[in-house]
Amino acid sequence: MPSLHLPKKIFYSGDGGYSPQFREIGDYFQGFDLAIMENGQYNTSWAQIHMIPEEVAQATMDLQAKMLLPVHCGKFALSPHHWRDPFERIYTASQNKSYKLLTPLLGETVFLDQNNQQFNKWWTTIS
Repeated sequence: MPSLHLPKKIFYSGDGGYSPQFREIGDYFQGFDLAIMENGQYNTSWAQIHMIPEEVAQATMDLQAKMLLPVHCGKFALSPHHWRDPFERIYTASQNKSYKLLTPLLGETVFLDQNNQQFNKWWTTIS
């Protein structure tokens, strides 16, 4: 049986705004294999409790994460943004970054030990 190389270090953001502490955490732990980051329900009035996607991308870089799994988005919108907006913006913000963006369809299995797993831009096919 082949050995699995699952992530050893996982960071889960929970709700919160962007801050310099992401870089401090990344430096302290010398990076993460996976960052699970909240990426939705944002509004400029809520900057202390929800990051905008571009801040999520920056925080992921600050954490020195190898993979980003955006969460807290895609089911419905509590904020004035369209439900697809978090996916569109994090996809754009993640271009040419050092981490791999994971965008599974809700409920789709993610194989963290397979670097070649690809995800469709499923949010563009749903109205």
